[in-house]
Amino acid sequence: MGRVRRLASLKRLIPLAALAAVLVGITSPESGARTAACIPVRAVFYESSDWFRLAHGLGANPSPCADYYVTIPALAADKTQMRSGAAWQVRQLGPNFHALAEVSYTGWKRWVTATNNSWYEAGQEVRRRMVGAGFDIPTGDTWVINEFPSTVRSGAGADRQHVRDLVHGLFDGEGGPQLKGMIYDIGIAQTGVVLDQHKAYWESWFQDTAFWNDMNAYVSDFFQENYGDVRAYAVAGVDPATRIATLNQFLQAPLQLALASGAPSSVAAAKAYLTQAYGSLSNASWAWGSAYGWTKVTPDVMADFISAQTSAMRASTPAVRIGFAWNPLNTLGLSNDDYVSQVGAVLERLAGSIHETDGGDPSLACEATHCTSTIDGAKATAAWKTFATWTPTVAAITSTTLTSTAGTPSSAITVQLKTGKSSVPLPAAATVVITSSSPSGTFSTSPSGPWSPTVTLSIPAGQKTASFYSLDATAGSPTITSSLNGQRQSQSIIVAAPTPPPTTTGTTTTTPGTTQAPPEVTVATAALTVTDTNRIHVDLAVAGADGTTPSSRLRLSVMLGDTKVASTVATTGGDGSVSFTAAPQLQRGCYSLKVASVVTPGYAWDGITPDTSYCVTTLPASVRVTAFGMRKGHLHLGLAVVDRSGKPVAASMAVAVTRGTSTFAASHGKAGSDGTFGLTARGEPAKGCYGVRVTSLSAPGITWDKQMPHARFCVR
Repeated sequence: MGRVRRLASLKRLIPLAALAAVLVGITSPESGARTAACIPVRAVFYESSDWFRLAHGLGANPSPCADYYVTIPALAADKTQMRSGAAWQVRQLGPNFHALAEVSYTGWKRWVTATNNSWYEAGQEVRRRMVGAGFDIPTGDTWVINEFPSTVRSGAGADRQHVRDLVHGLFDGEGGPQLKGMIYDIGIAQTGVVLDQHKAYWESWFQDTAFWNDMNAYVSDFFQENYGDVRAYAVAGVDPATRIATLNQFLQAPLQLALASGAPSSVAAAKAYLTQAYGSLSNASWAWGSAYGWTKVTPDVMADFISAQTSAMRASTPAVRIGFAWNPLNTLGLSNDDYVSQVGAVLERLAGSIHETDGGDPSLACEATHCTSTIDGAKATAAWKTFATWTPTVAAITSTTLTSTAGTPSSAITVQLKTGKSSVPLPAAATVVITSSSPSGTFSTSPSGPWSPTVTLSIPAGQKTASFYSLDATAGSPTITSSLNGQRQSQSIIVAAPTPPPTTTGTTTTTPGTTQAPPEVTVATAALTVTDTNRIHVDLAVAGADGTTPSSRLRLSVMLGDTKVASTVATTGGDGSVSFTAAPQLQRGCYSLKVASVVTPGYAWDGITPDTSYCVTTLPASVRVTAFGMRKGHLHLGLAVVDRSGKPVAASMAVAVTRGTSTFAASHGKAGSDGTFGLTARGEPAKGCYGVRVTSLSAPGITWDKQMPHARFCVR
């Protein structure tokens, strides 16, 4: 934790609660009925267990301009069961206080699997259980999904369709009033993350018109989890206005991207919806070193950070929404009494910052703390400003070296959808047009034609690539261009002149009316092996019928079944041999060698490729840890299973979280189609260090390497 410059020690922070109360009294209008000066705001709060303290802390200094929505967490033992008798304790604080019934996506996914019901029926069942638990829809209580997994954003698997069906069922209920609710979308760390891939996923997601039409129909509020890092905020020498602007680059990033100039018309549904529904679920969780951003600072700095976030949200959201995650954690070694006192002070600042901005002036949220706190080592990040501009998707020609022979079809040429540096599929089919700068250049989707000056490729929804072939009668180096939605990408292709038939010199004896045939060369030996890096390696040798080893130029390919996985053009050495290693990692299937041409001056190739193959029936698989730490008050472990080719494996597995030699939590089941498997411990972890043990793993076509993932997490 950086040294706090404004205060010398924690002991001096004890009066903060009293000071905050005084400041609230000075700067805030008295609560009561809304006045003409009110700018209404929906204030939404998530917490995993501390809902009672949070609600009553907000109720101690309520804004008459705000409607407060406090999440009531589902039962930890069974996340499909509502917490009965809790909603009224929020509503009793006033007519502008409402309870949100937590709908755990993970919990209800288990219910759908166990009961064989649909996701729509799961939503209806939630509505039924809400009534039984005491949620009062007529007074403003509603539901919130916690949380959309990252696969909804990326489009992997079926989760995107699942949440569409779930919100529809939640909206319809079972014969009761239709009811729009809210969602929390899983967030991304503010710092230390390469954003190119995430931005590409968002851009693709925003073009899924059917998804956003469903959100507009069934979901009133879309909150992005933005758990900020104080180390990117409390930077010395940075004025409040700059801090607020930098914060909003992070807090408003998805909305800014949807609104960015240059976005295609296919973003229209997402843009219209998010403009009126987007909110940032910001960070009031003190004092965390992970999971909830980084807030491991003294409470006065945390209070200042909260003020700045409220100011930022008041300044930027078109349909004004304020959101915070509230999950305090004592990581600073405070005594219980001191900790409770400081948490109360931070909560007072949270309530005060909302109340102080009743009239819509964002700067008033900073009046109590000035939004100027600093810590040593803090450094602002400018990475999120890239979300203010749209990165167009192009159809990039990914074949690195394009060569062909005049009058002969080329090898397959691949185009791939690229958004920035990332390859991400689109939710609708993409139409790519291929052209050439050569007047005689033609194209086809098949090596046998038909051929035309242009070819139109369709990359299906959810896929990234398509292939075509080039045929040019003229030698040269023309340019091949791909065009997608007006975005053009070009690459040169070398079209070589055909090799002339070999000629003979000197004195020969021929029979009248006949031609002397050149001597033959043959691919004498060929072998496929596997390298230590799990790639196919090719060794072959060319020899003349007379036993010589003339220099030869070969075009050859490695095939996996009927699919070409690697190709090269190579020249033999003095001994007639040549070798190369295919770049792709080993996959299951049978590999073979295909020699397309052998050019040897003075010789003719016999056209024969030796029959050689290498079959892979099983691949090693390994387990890696993708997440290990606290999530919403519970110890969470995330794993991913991949085979040696890097592909995910939907393996059946059993895992355990250990503490010393004891098992703290265990689970077994099948990894998802993306190879991921998660375990969230139900009990509260005691202090100590925890490890990971995989006890079994199996799947067709793989052999587990039996290597334990190296991971360690300590609760202090």
